[in-house]
Amino acid sequence: MAALRKIKSPDCIIVLLIMLIIFLLSYNSCNPTTETVDTGALKSQPPADKIVADSRINNSLLQLLRRTTMQDRTVIITMVGQEWASPGSVLDLFLESFYIGEETKPLLNHLLIVALDSKAFQYCKTVHPHCFYLSNTSTRYTKKKQLSLPQVRNKFWQEVIELAYSVVFTEVDVMWLRNPILQVDCLKEMTIACDVYSGDLQNISYVKDGGFFYLKSNAITSEYFKYQDMTRILFPDSQNRTLCEETVVNEELFETLSLRINYMEQDLYGEFCQQNINMDTICTVRANCCDDTESKVHDLKLLIEDWRSFTKKNSLRGSSPPYTWRAHSKCKG
Repeated sequence: MAALRKIKSPDCIIVLLIMLIIFLLSYNSCNPTTETVDTGALKSQPPADKIVADSRINNSLLQLLRRTTMQDRTVIITMVGQEWASPGSVLDLFLESFYIGEETKPLLNHLLIVALDSKAFQYCKTVHPHCFYLSNTSTRYTKKKQLSLPQVRNKFWQEVIELAYSVVFTEVDVMWLRNPILQVDCLKEMTIACDVYSGDLQNISYVKDGGFFYLKSNAITSEYFKYQDMTRILFPDSQNRTLCEETVVNEELFETLSLRINYMEQDLYGEFCQQNINMDTICTVRANCCDDTESKVHDLKLLIEDWRSFTKKNSLRGSSPPYTWRAHSKCKG
């Protein structure tokens, strides 16, 4: 990734190593019969059938994961709240993109929609067969203390990973025009649509965050989330960073854990902050740079219409000139 700037900070490396050692020692002291995890090896988590769920809701999640999983135990996951879950909403356009995208409709069988509130959950059940209600007591990680949304997300991904399912996460305002899973490198722990310009530890001037990533379920990704548990206590503000930003700010940590990252080619994912999108190569487009939900929905509808026109023209004989899309009507980069 050409635009990604390497961050060199010896002090940061030392701090991270000390924190990691302390955490691993405390983890083993609480689990004396557990072997130390070899983060250099790709060890899979135990099969989900071997894990005993500790609550009725956790059993419900496990059943949904079994129902939506692909053959390689990968599940597509998105999260949505009530503001984006109603007739004609962002969620409707998100689902529509799967129906009109190239070879994306079958992926709906593997999509789990996680509702962040009861209204979103009720609406989800009217438009999609696989919905899960993530209340503050939905998982074994959030019973004792209220967590912020980024923390709840991390906890949920961690739970899925530890149930031995790999995660393809997509923001609900990401339109799937082609199958981005074909770009996943299954030999690496993470594949992410992400690029950072002029990034350093104190300031990240611009992040191209495609709102899409893949996390492989193994011991390495599990250790990463355990590290997140520790930093949540020591550095609460750090939990507001996206995974895309984490790959830059915590670059040394990923190297220490041997967590390998595959960055998607930039012409495969786009965003409304971006001025030009190549319809011939694009897989996903994210509706960011929008001031409000109304603007987001308006421009997503334009994108859907443009994609329909593009695919219709491509189906005709002969080549067509480069296609110009209109999605910058209200959302400006």
